[in-house]
Amino acid sequence: MSIASVGDDSTERELNESPVSVLIVPEKKGLFLKHSEYEIKLKGIEKTVRRRYKDFVTLHRYLAEKYPYRLLPALPPKQLMLDSLLEERRRGLQTWLIIVSLHPVLGSSPIVSTFLRDTTNDHQYRLRVTYEKQMDELVRLRPDATLPEVDLDTLAESRTRLHRVQCSMGRLKQLFDRRLGHNRRQTGECAEIERILQSPDLRDAFNEDATFEDLSASERLIAKQVERYVQVQQRAVTERLDVLLEVLHAHSQLCERIEKSIVADQQRTLTGKSPGANAGSSRVKVKAHAMNQTGTMAQQNEANGSAFEATQLARRSAFAFSCAQAETLLAERYLQSLPSILLSYAHEEQQHHQKMSKIWHRLVVSESSRLD
Repeated sequence: MSIASVGDDSTERELNESPVSVLIVPEKKGLFLKHSEYEIKLKGIEKTVRRRYKDFVTLHRYLAEKYPYRLLPALPPKQLMLDSLLEERRRGLQTWLIIVSLHPVLGSSPIVSTFLRDTTNDHQYRLRVTYEKQMDELVRLRPDATLPEVDLDTLAESRTRLHRVQCSMGRLKQLFDRRLGHNRRQTGECAEIERILQSPDLRDAFNEDATFEDLSASERLIAKQVERYVQVQQRAVTERLDVLLEVLHAHSQLCERIEKSIVADQQRTLTGKSPGANAGSSRVKVKAHAMNQTGTMAQQNEANGSAFEATQLARRSAFAFSCAQAETLLAERYLQSLPSILLSYAHEEQQHHQKMSKIWHRLVVSESSRLD
């Protein structure tokens, strides 16, 4: 069984492409409340599956239990059934599923495969059966498997660096979203300008119905171009930045989770030894000479059990650090997609402004010739 999270066939191209899409299915009304379903389509596979939000919650819980030391983002929160919030949740679920399906360990899990591919009506039962058959990742590790050495100082430095990058990326995403929001508003502004130019007041003032017709037509073209631009930037930039940010955030959460787990294990080891030693000392004092041999054997068994537990905890810690190192490398490989994302942003900006310039140029030429 491999410890590393970075597979040999995982390339930067795969990280930049979307292997799975999530669409909202028209709402279904239940007995008391309505609910939404999500249609999931894998790249290269014709058949789709439908899942509800609670199915995603179940999958997240299963993966968290079987792969506690892997980079697993949090699900988008459950919200009210409003159209704007439903679309926000859909994007969040798609981002989450992209990260999970691309993960070299989680993506190859039978649990994830069942979730993505089972088209039967009893898919929830089949998913539970698959989960119950799957052993914990550490339990499946061979006893003779050699865990790689981990430089904890280097790991800590990487954690700090990625956390700082996460903060910078969060601010960058806010600025891009602000620009995109401005362009969304521009579509409505174009429609309002067109209504004003076509209003009876302006037509009566200039005594001709065709006044400003070219400008009105240009505003319609601009509105269509801006709408297309927003859609393209949403796919080429925003959604990919969402994936990158979720990976960095999940990495930060993973490091905190591992740190707390190891500290808790160490505390259990310390508290587990002290009572045993005190109890053994008390037994020696109160027992008769004839029971000394039995008491000694009990102490030896207890000591052996404590030693075995300490060995298991040490192995668990080593495995956790190995996973943390592998997941850190994975997060850094995701980070390498940022230049490609920024280049896509610049390219779409260039294309958008070129098309806008052509629209305005045709308008200026047309109106100038008419006024002359």
